[in-house]
Amino acid sequence: MRPVTISIVLSVLLATDAAAAAQAEPNDVRSELKFQTSSKRVDWTVRGEKTEGGKWLLYDNPPGAIKPTHVAELVLHREYPRSTSERGVLEKIQDSPIAKKFSKAQQEFLKTGFAVWVDEESRRIPNYFSTWLYAASEDDAKLMAGAYIDGLNGLVNAKLTEYKRHLHESQQRLEQAQKELPEKQAKLKACEDRFKPVKQDRHQFESDDETAKSSQQTVTEMNKMLDMLEIEMIGTSEKLKTIEKYRKGQEKLAGQLYLKLDEMFIEQMIELSSIEARIHMAEQIRAKEQRFLGLLTERSQLQRDTEDLKVLISSLPELISHITHELENLTPDMLPPKVYQDKVTIWRIKGGYTPEEEEKLGRMRRDMEKEVEELYKMELQPMTEKEPDVH
Repeated sequence: MRPVTISIVLSVLLATDAAAAAQAEPNDVRSELKFQTSSKRVDWTVRGEKTEGGKWLLYDNPPGAIKPTHVAELVLHREYPRSTSERGVLEKIQDSPIAKKFSKAQQEFLKTGFAVWVDEESRRIPNYFSTWLYAASEDDAKLMAGAYIDGLNGLVNAKLTEYKRHLHESQQRLEQAQKELPEKQAKLKACEDRFKPVKQDRHQFESDDETAKSSQQTVTEMNKMLDMLEIEMIGTSEKLKTIEKYRKGQEKLAGQLYLKLDEMFIEQMIELSSIEARIHMAEQIRAKEQRFLGLLTERSQLQRDTEDLKVLISSLPELISHITHELENLTPDMLPPKVYQDKVTIWRIKGGYTPEEEEKLGRMRRDMEKEVEELYKMELQPMTEKEPDVH
């Protein structure tokens, strides 16, 4: 089997099972990531449509009732192939059970479609690019990063699990085929031994295809003949009943008439015996052909089974070797995603404040307004207390 064919076979085998296996409950991957918080604030950036030149339009701080307060920056290696679209990132995040821990505010924010920006063109770190995961709080930002990595790991684990499962199944199929082949070959030889004399007797100079057609045609003809003979037998039996009725019902029949009826009775009895003999012969011929067809069908099936087992025994070792090589030399899509230094940076969003911060800013604003008002009153007071000039 050629390598390209093996790859196609593996793709087909793995496609139907990978999705189900990816749903397995993972460990909380946030414990494997190192979170660092930056005091610097960044813009909330989302990707729009492509320009005629093929570049993406970017928008900072898009309008909307829900605004993020924090963003987690994941810096991933470029060799990892499944992380370059916002929709794909969101799907992996939502595939993870960690997503169930998002706050209600974060769940609502995700519905806007502006919670992810994949900066494919980032060149800040060689061979890496940034994925920005926006959130309604710092904890939600950390959960977003954990859920995304967990979703990616889920795909890796699912694929590895399926490769191992198919390796095990292929090894079992090979062992089973090696065990079944001698048994099938023995059955085929026994069938050939029964088949050859029957073919020699009835279809010596015909090929297998011609034999099958002529044998089936003979069975059909015998069936038609038996139907006709059955009709003849019924007719002859009725004639005998009528002759017997006249022979016994008329006591004073003339001697010549009685002799004539007796002669007719004997003729019909002879005819009945002839019909029975032909029926017996037709049934024998049909039975032989049916037995021959049965042997022919059994022989053909055993030949196919034997050839199929030989193909498996010939091809499975190469497939097993290929899967083993894949597991020993994992490609990037079968490895956990590489996060730069295993670090995730949590940034604050420009103009994005938590409810607690909004309340604190409101108090500070009110206190400042009150202080300004008191200062204004103090400056006005000396002017009102000054006596007027009488000169």
